[in-house]
Amino acid sequence: MLIVAIFATAQTKVTEVTPDGYLESGRYVYIWGSSADTLSNADTLNYSFRVKGEQVFDIKIGLYSDFVSGSAGGTLVGYGSLDGANYFSLGDTITVSSLTADGFDSETLDYSDFMWPYLKLIYLQSGTAVTIPKVYAITRKN
Repeated sequence: MLIVAIFATAQTKVTEVTPDGYLESGRYVYIWGSSADTLSNADTLNYSFRVKGEQVFDIKIGLYSDFVSGSAGGTLVGYGSLDGANYFSLGDTITVSSLTADGFDSETLDYSDFMWPYLKLIYLQSGTAVTIPKVYAITRKN
């Protein structure tokens, strides 16, 4: 009994990294999109989610670009993580080029049966412009 107790107490629980928001099944989430999120020229925005729930679900992410001035391009990339600290690219991107007006991009990030506990979105703007990216995420149970 003593040996079992020693091994049981020797295991440390992984602490949860504080995310910017949470995703659960059956949610429609809107992130960014205020004047505080205005990007100028080559700039970057990051947002991390803690993905919660007892079942896997699909995630669809769309990008609306609120044009302010100039001409911009950019890329929205999704990253997954097991621990909230070490991320890797999920291989899907939304690319915007020569933006000169408001618009919802026809591309989406589509993640089926999302199994990672953390999802990070990074928007990398390029060009000489001022924009406000607006990201929408919807989740659905399979």
